[in-house]
Amino acid sequence: MTKLSKAGVIIALVILAGMFFIPGAGRLDQAGIRTMGLLLAFLVVLFTEALPMMLTCLISLVLMPVLRITPNFSSALTGFSNPVVFFILASFGIAAAFTTIPLSKRLLVALLKVFGKNVKSMLFALMMCTAIISSVVSNVPTCAIFMAISLSFLELYTDPAAKKKAGRAFMIGIPVASMVGGMMTPAGSSNNLLVITLLEQYTGKTITFVQWMAAGLPLSLVLLPIAWQLIYVAYKPAEIEPETVKKFIAKLDIPPKISLVEIKTLVITGIMLALWILSSWFRQINVMVVALAGACVFCLPGIKALRFKTLLENIRWESFFLVGTVLSLGSAMVSNKVSDWLISLLPAMSFPAPLLIAVIASVTFAMLIVVPVAPSLITFMSLPFITLAAGMGFSPVSAMLAFGLCVANCYLLPLDTVPQLTYGTGYYSMTDMIKSTLPLQICIVIIVSLWIPLIGGILGL
Repeated sequence: MTKLSKAGVIIALVILAGMFFIPGAGRLDQAGIRTMGLLLAFLVVLFTEALPMMLTCLISLVLMPVLRITPNFSSALTGFSNPVVFFILASFGIAAAFTTIPLSKRLLVALLKVFGKNVKSMLFALMMCTAIISSVVSNVPTCAIFMAISLSFLELYTDPAAKKKAGRAFMIGIPVASMVGGMMTPAGSSNNLLVITLLEQYTGKTITFVQWMAAGLPLSLVLLPIAWQLIYVAYKPAEIEPETVKKFIAKLDIPPKISLVEIKTLVITGIMLALWILSSWFRQINVMVVALAGACVFCLPGIKALRFKTLLENIRWESFFLVGTVLSLGSAMVSNKVSDWLISLLPAMSFPAPLLIAVIASVTFAMLIVVPVAPSLITFMSLPFITLAAGMGFSPVSAMLAFGLCVANCYLLPLDTVPQLTYGTGYYSMTDMIKSTLPLQICIVIIVSLWIPLIGGILGL
């Protein structure tokens, strides 16, 4: 174990022991304090990588009934019954179907032929390609796909210093683009679906697929060029010759003629997208069921787009257990009235709509530093934001839409699952990311505070 991981274990144990000596106050009783203590200890162990992620999740699940945070172990597993967990499995299946055939590479080459005149344009091409795929495939597998493609591109650099410099820009650009692209549709991120699910649970109202697209798609199209420009200016990747780009395209070795399997994959994906859009008017169509069914269809013998064994090999089970665990912890925070305690801390004030959205966006980004696991933050901050909006006479639907769009952008530091993928490559340090992502989050706060009240009024949210 490293010094950091040892420190993580010690800090986690101190938190778990110390929470028994903190008295309850107001709406926050001992069960609520123990829930917050376990969550903090869980996050500390994750941040310091003191234990393997899956082991950390399993230990946390075991501790929930032991510490009387939940009445029994069945209650501790509540998060794993959430459909969002299975949507994540489906997303890995959809991503695997695209990577085992040349479809994603064809899209990349098409973008490179248009934009691949220099490194700046190539960075934009990769970020654009990542964002497009991430609009219909969860951002975790999408980031993994284009991280691999970017790493192979970086091998074209012969100078280690130039490679490191370019790698910093590309390895930060890919996760940022996947998160920005994931804002386009509800299917772009499991976080989007979780926000919609909790909105329905607490208010009986919903955000349809088309309504989310109407808000998220223009926002993503505006933010992606801003993110690209900020990343390029902040890290200034080393230049590369146009001839090298041509060699890279040739190295991908893509068959000139599109295959029958690729056509089948495109047709199935097109049907899934059509059903997702139709779900806005036909509530019987469930977005998560469509995703899971689509992943299964890819594996059918007559389709042959994906072998089921390949699907299992491509699933990141750490992500499955991470999301299930944080959802269980979030559910415990609600049942133990931690959310009620947070609501009691909110000031009784009235803001105009743009300022209220700016407050929600700013608080979301600030909380992501402390709780950089979006599903957990969504679970226990949804009710306070809904209550805050309703108390000020503002639409809870618009408030949750703003919250959902902002919480997807968890990249101030590489602590979320998505940037952790590229952080592990060693091309950038913990503090490198903030140089470009802090200005980007400030831009998001400004744009969202102006855009959501406007589009919310148009859509009647």
